[in-house]
Amino acid sequence: MFDDDNDYKDDYKKEGKTPGRRPPVAVFVWLLIFIGIATLFIVKYNPGQQAHTFDQTRFEKELEQGNIMTAVISPETDRIFYVEGKFRLHDSPANIQQAAQQPEAAAAQTSAYYTARVVFSENLDKLLKKTAVEVKPRDVWWKSLIITVLPILLIVGLLYFLFSRQLKMAGKGAMQFGKSKARILMPDENSKKFDDIAGADEAKEETKEIIDYLKDPIKFKLLGGKIPKGALLMGPPGTGKTLLAKAVAGEANVAFFCISGSDFVEMFVGVGASRVRDMFEQARRHSPCLIFIDEIDAVGRSRFSGIGGGHDEREQTLNALLVEMDGIETQEGVIVLAATNRPDVLDPALLRPGRFDRQIVLDLPDIKGRRKILDVHIKTIKVDQSVNLDIIARGTPGFSGADLANLINEAALLAARFNKTAVSMAEMEEARDKVRWGRERRSRRISERERQITAYHEAGHAIIALLCEHATPVHKVTIIPRGQAYLGATMMLPEEDRYTQSMKEMLDQIAVSMGGRIAEEMIFQDITSGASGDINQTTRMARYMVCSFGMSRKLGFIQYGERSEHIYLGRDIIKAEGYSEETAREIDQEIKIIIDEQYARATKILSDNKDKLELLAKELLVKETIDVADIRKLLNLPEPPEKTEEGGKA
Repeated sequence: MFDDDNDYKDDYKKEGKTPGRRPPVAVFVWLLIFIGIATLFIVKYNPGQQAHTFDQTRFEKELEQGNIMTAVISPETDRIFYVEGKFRLHDSPANIQQAAQQPEAAAAQTSAYYTARVVFSENLDKLLKKTAVEVKPRDVWWKSLIITVLPILLIVGLLYFLFSRQLKMAGKGAMQFGKSKARILMPDENSKKFDDIAGADEAKEETKEIIDYLKDPIKFKLLGGKIPKGALLMGPPGTGKTLLAKAVAGEANVAFFCISGSDFVEMFVGVGASRVRDMFEQARRHSPCLIFIDEIDAVGRSRFSGIGGGHDEREQTLNALLVEMDGIETQEGVIVLAATNRPDVLDPALLRPGRFDRQIVLDLPDIKGRRKILDVHIKTIKVDQSVNLDIIARGTPGFSGADLANLINEAALLAARFNKTAVSMAEMEEARDKVRWGRERRSRRISERERQITAYHEAGHAIIALLCEHATPVHKVTIIPRGQAYLGATMMLPEEDRYTQSMKEMLDQIAVSMGGRIAEEMIFQDITSGASGDINQTTRMARYMVCSFGMSRKLGFIQYGERSEHIYLGRDIIKAEGYSEETAREIDQEIKIIIDEQYARATKILSDNKDKLELLAKELLVKETIDVADIRKLLNLPEPPEKTEEGGKA
């Protein structure tokens, strides 16, 4: 179902149909008609009133005795009148007889209604003037109807005004809950192009054939070639999967249906499958077109869970999607793009050729890709001439496109906070640190002793990182709480994009993590709980080296049960560890050997450079934050050798 009502009506006109009246309005109109008929019946016949019928003699007699309480006169002709009203029962002969038979009922009933048809005479006129009876003409029937119906109409109208949106949505949900919720963007509404995407050259190259087919499908049909029916966009969050799908539709200049995987599944059984069929039916009417399903793992998870029983609504939706993509009545002209960051949990039938023929990976951008992404986002803000995007791109390894966009936005906000007219390099650097490590929390009150312990702790990390050849380069050292660091942080940034890590680099990383605890014990002859995160990181790295990377001489080139990917509960929960208790004991011993060796190594480094440790810690207590250039100058350390473009040392 399109979001635009005009598109909905146009589709009906194309099929020779006319859209019917919406259910809430029809219900409301019929409700008003029913209330009006019921009110007319009540006003006209009034079945609850038991009226006595008087002739003229009885009416004049009751009038003489003073029993007539009210009289409403309606002229029927010039001399005949219709009279109705109330009269007293206790003075009438009928009431005397009733009181003798039923005393209790007579005592409770003192008046009743009457009707009479009388002929106007002088005697009747004298009686009416003589008695104190209130005589009034009968109201017109439509006045009584308005008085009765108007309050009801006001109440119903107020309720409809208050709940009109809920009634509208309820009507759609009741009558059209099986319609697709896909939103359609026509070619003139989609402005995204490939120029808006940077850092994903390979992914754009993979989708060019799809664009060519959508532009000119006849060319492929004449050659006998079959275009891929679907492409699965995979990659970490923030790498531009949704943006690429919109750009493909924009480049092809075709209709673009977009929907989330969670929009298929509702509380009603069978709604997801119905929406899938309706979406593909609409897409075929607009072919050639493009369907984009975001977060397809919401409905495309593997059906072979092996846990529990019964029918799953998600499975029925997935089955309908499989049939529509490559089933008996499949038609060409509709290409499906889907995005997910969990391809490991998708059903194998969804990934086979004929459905998602291609799996396009959008990985985190490299240094060249980050530079191009920064060029795209920097156009939206004013920057100073001092801004060097090459330095920012080199200092942001592991950043996704969304992270880089956030970095540019944070830099603009920082410049606005300081009332600057343009963003300088200082704001860019601070925004990079804020996105990567979090914002400084200067409001936290820390005692002087904790400041000293933190200064020596972070100085211990920095000294070992500077003196180990294969350690990740130090970027900045601070004793101000930032992000998740409760006391301080030693910030380290790689100089280039790395995709592997050597054994020497891992050993240096373990040694650097131990530097804080060793410095505390060396200076204060005591240890604190501040090294808990370092211990966790050290143990995890040593376990990876032994169990996953085969870096133990004793255990050899074997993986011991550690998983690097997410566990899918239905498929992997029953898998065993894969090694015996004796092997587990040997694993623990090898992990301890690695940690003990690096602990001894880090202790020796700090013992030999204790003067540098104290000098850096005292400088941190004064300045609180020091970058690596100032640290090298303070400790009289040489600058590291520059690296060539190929990554080797110059």
